[in-house]
Amino acid sequence: MKNGSWQFGEEVAARFDTEAHMHIPHYEDVIEKCVEIARTLPRDARIIDVGSATGYTLERLRSAGLADVWGVDSSSAMLAHSRVKENLIESDVFPSHLGPFDLVLANWTLHFIEDREDYVRDIRGALKPGGIFILTDKMTSPPDVEAQYLNFKRANGLSEEMIAAKAAAIEGILTTRPPEWYMQTLEKLDFQPEVLDTSCGFTTILCRTKHERR
Repeated sequence: MKNGSWQFGEEVAARFDTEAHMHIPHYEDVIEKCVEIARTLPRDARIIDVGSATGYTLERLRSAGLADVWGVDSSSAMLAHSRVKENLIESDVFPSHLGPFDLVLANWTLHFIEDREDYVRDIRGALKPGGIFILTDKMTSPPDVEAQYLNFKRANGLSEEMIAAKAAAIEGILTTRPPEWYMQTLEKLDFQPEVLDTSCGFTTILCRTKHERR
């Protein structure tokens, strides 16, 4: 049940880049790791960023020399603020018709999707044999890890009131699942998952396809 008032509208889109750095641990590090992996692919590799938001990752990928880069986001406001204006799709479903893809990124996005297993299944079906899928989500964590996350926000200058307001706004909109759920689901969908990065309850998983789909 969605209780919070959070929406990815104009107000959020206008301040998204600043907010992301304040609320997401290892934000730059995760994007850099994704770009490093993308650099190992052929220059004509087809790449899509799910939840492309204001296009920061898209811009970084293009700066790395990758041209066939796409972004999909369900928010028209986010896309309007995108640094990259080409190859953008507004959709709340995965655009499988644009595949097959060499690399799919879904950083800080799936935890907003209720039917995330079905969404990941669509991603899997649109990957090339040997393709790569990278996801980052906030996952269910023990209290001590949640405390670390609160301290991370405080260290970035967020007040207790701001932290409480954000938590209330996203209640029921951002939903977490345990790391075990992700690993089991990814393996069930024929991925070989491995943890690439983790901090304060946010985990990045690198997924390679096990074999060609029959």
